[in-house]
Amino acid sequence: MMKIGILIVFQNDESAIEAQKFAALFAEKKKLAVCFVNNGSTDNTLELLKEIQEEASISISVIDVKKSRGHTTAMKAGVRYLTSQHDLPYILCLQQYASNDFSMLEKVFRIIEKEKGFFKGLFKKTKRMVYKNVFSLRGVLDMAC
Repeated sequence: MMKIGILIVFQNDESAIEAQKFAALFAEKKKLAVCFVNNGSTDNTLELLKEIQEEASISISVIDVKKSRGHTTAMKAGVRYLTSQHDLPYILCLQQYASNDFSMLEKVFRIIEKEKGFFKGLFKKTKRMVYKNVFSLRGVLDMAC
């Protein structure tokens, strides 16, 4: 089964993360390889990401970048990790999480679950980020709508 990588970068997002909602969102998403990157947060973001990791029914990787050097650096760390662990045709990246992004994630996951061929066409039209197989979650959703 081919997996799609999901990479989400967080920075001081303690108030925007609802651990139970995230754990439920990732329940039974066997087609995903998920990686959260904590980008130098000074609040409890890392602890919440670890809580989601423990509660989710799929394996979620959490990378802690101790000192923020920008979102691109954090994203590259997550991409390197995902590609070292999995053979992924695509990685969808959310460069910085915001509280209103949760509903967007739900929409993207519904599309992934339903329509395999649909995504391949989108990837040809969506602008790549940093690496050849890394695409913006927002960009893919914009193209899908």
